[in-house]
Amino acid sequence: MAFAQKQETIFDVIFKGKKIGTLHAQETKSDSKSFKELTVDTKSTFLLIPIYMESEIRTTQEKGILIEGTAYRNASRKSSDVNATIRKIGFRLYERERNGVKDKMKSKPIRFCVVDLYFKEPLKIKEVFSNMYVEMLQLKQIDTGKYQLITPDNNHSIYNYANGKLVSIEANTLLGKIVSKRI
Repeated sequence: MAFAQKQETIFDVIFKGKKIGTLHAQETKSDSKSFKELTVDTKSTFLLIPIYMESEIRTTQEKGILIEGTAYRNASRKSSDVNATIRKIGFRLYERERNGVKDKMKSKPIRFCVVDLYFKEPLKIKEVFSNMYVEMLQLKQIDTGKYQLITPDNNHSIYNYANGKLVSIEANTLLGKIVSKRI
């Protein structure tokens, strides 16, 4: 049995020039499995209104294929809350649930998830699986080392890479742009 290898990256989350939280990405690999976890915890005040958001995404991949994943988001705007799961249940078949709505999704094996963007540059990848939305999302390369993730709710994000490593994420929100920068 091989020893588990762990990779961790921490980002500062910045809103209007002020640090409002932390994003923590961690991957543990052992034998043929990979476990990835992404946690975000932010708190701020906007126009005297307290704003917070915490989220957690976890994936398990075996031989490079997603076999299960979870996503959770708790936000001050309750309409943004998410509780989602996906599980591979057969050949080209996944069972998914998002906020109590369950169904089955036919799909080729899922090899690249949004959480993977934190660990490697998505060279030649045009779509990624989102555990938060439990669906495939379009990924557009807009420049060298720069990719735009297109989301169903128009909260698109830009992922910026230098030498193959993620250095920052720019996310558009209803309140404005939030930037996460590698520490």
